[in-house]
This record gives sequence, structure tokens and C-alpha cells, in this order.
Amino acid sequence: MRKVCGIVSIIFVFSFVGLAYAQFGKGIGPGFHSDFTDFRPVVGGWSDYQVTTKGEQPSKIRIAVVSKEGDAYWYETVMETKQEGRMITKMLVSGSPEDQKNIKRIIVKKGNEPALEMPVEMMQVSKPQEKKGKMIDSGTESIKVPAGTFTTQRMQYQDGERVVDHWVHKDVSPYGMVKSQSKDFDMVLLGYGTGAKTLITETPQKFEMPQMPQMPSRRK
Repeated sequence: MRKVCGIVSIIFVFSFVGLAYAQFGKGIGPGFHSDFTDFRPVVGGWSDYQVTTKGEQPSKIRIAVVSKEGDAYWYETVMETKQEGRMITKMLVSGSPEDQKNIKRIIVKKGNEPALEMPVEMMQVSKPQEKKGKMIDSGTESIKVPAGTFTTQRMQYQDGERVVDHWVHKDVSPYGMVKSQSKDFDMVLLGYGTGAKTLITETPQKFEMPQMPQMPSRRK
């Protein structure tokens, strides 16, 4: 029974790694990617967001650059939901996390469970999507969010019926994102600053795929 439970837990981790990459590497929510702003890592820089998706409970997300190792940065994201609690993903990247080739290491931690270092190959979950829409620069706009009032650059991405508005400010690390909004999605800045430290303080365990329990053979 313990082996089966362990396998179920690992399957969840696999699923989360794919989800984490989809949300934190390829973009948090519709349109949150390098089309709007570049990845500009500053060690210690962090930003907190509330994310609301239609039909789901609001969640909170922290994005931070917690340290530097050689020419690469440790990029850490923390997702907190009522259903799943806290999940941390920490990636060593040599450039934008949007590009899978930049990912050198990945560590995940769910709640109080031990941190696991996962094979980088697990991040090869999808091919880069071809961007077919168009970008419109709507100029500067002052907006108010829980983190304060900002003079932002407003960008709009249009792809058929899909329209995403994105407000950017250069002082918000590491992406500059203040707000992102579509008809089914809303993401707003709760706070930002410097001095971020990793929330994974333990030495991570190396991930090892457990063996599936053998079923007893049936005699004819």
C-alpha cells in the first residue's frame, strides 16, 4: 500500500511540474510571456499576485529571483491555493524560463513534504507555440492595484477572439507585470520588492521513479 501511495504522489508531482512550467515558464495566465516584457532577473527581486480564473477559486503566486549561480539564476515560484496548499518550483535558468533550453535544474516542494530535484527532461512537456496574433501598444496608462498606483505601458495582444491586456512597469521584478486581464482571467500585483530568499532551505532529494508493484500471476 505504501508503494502505491508513493506512486500516486509522484504522479501528482509529474502533473504539477508540467503545470508549473505552463504557468511560470510559458506564462502565467493568457498572454503573460516575453511578447509583453523581457525576463530581467535581479537577485532578491520578488512580486506577489492574486490570480482569478473564471470558475475557479482565487490563488496567490509569488515570483522571485532568489540567488545566482555562475551565469545562471535561481528562479522560484510559489503557488498557494485552498485546494492544494503551497507548491514551490525552483529552477536554475540561464535565460528566460520561457525557453526550455535555459533550464539547468529544477526542484519542487509540496507543502511539508521533502523537496525533490527532478530530471530536467521532465520539463520537455511541450513545443513552443507559434504566436499568430498581433501586439498593439496602447501607450502609457495610470492604473491602481493593491500594490499601489503605477504609470504603466499598456499592451494588448489580439488573436481572433482572444484579447489580453497587459500593464507593465519597469521597477517590478522580474517581468514588470502589474496587471494582466482577459475576459476569463485577471491577475493583479499585490506587492513587490527586494530581499527575496528561497523558501526551500533543505537539501533536495534526488527523484527516483518507484517501481510499480508486481501483480500476482494467475494460474491457468
